[in-house]
Amino acid sequence: MTPQDPRPAVPPAQPQSRGCAVAGVVALALAAVLLVAGGVWFVLNRESLESGDFDAAPECAVGETGALAASVPSHILEIEEPVGGQQDTFGSGWQCRWATPEGPGEAVPSFATLVMVAAPNPGGIETAAENLRNTTANQETTAVDGIGDEAVSWTDESDFPFACVASRVSNLYVETCYGAAADYGVTRAAEAERGLATAEELARAVIAELPT
Repeated sequence: MTPQDPRPAVPPAQPQSRGCAVAGVVALALAAVLLVAGGVWFVLNRESLESGDFDAAPECAVGETGALAASVPSHILEIEEPVGGQQDTFGSGWQCRWATPEGPGEAVPSFATLVMVAAPNPGGIETAAENLRNTTANQETTAVDGIGDEAVSWTDESDFPFACVASRVSNLYVETCYGAAADYGVTRAAEAERGLATAEELARAVIAELPT
């Protein structure tokens, strides 16, 4: 499996490498597609709308927090790729993924992903709010208090289960996801509900590190 696979699958048999199943799980492709859809709302009079605090999204290094170290032991950065660009009305930023490395180890394999997209100004706050709505439109979300200006969480039980939190901080969209195996051999995944608290911790930690 390559990092470009849009919807990774977990093999029915125990994988030879305990890190492969976890490393193959990416919610980022779906997030990027929905963010593009969110950009379609662009209006001609955006100059009359409120601007946000971010000229650009921070790079993946902002996700290297204590919460990440605690939740993804011995993690390595496996994906650091740009999202969007100047031609995209939804904005631009980064998608990142960390995972427990392949091979024998003392920790149960897990992974975390991070998407950050800064909507262009002027009108960045409204665009980021629309990005949040469009990206989570197909999920059964729950509102989360105390994370950014607004935030929701959800779980994904397909393939390898994981939990996510999507939030908006001014004109910045921030999405964190977390999943883990249920055992050292990666014969099955942990329940996604168990990862919700961790996804929230990762979101709070990233937001705390955002430049002011």
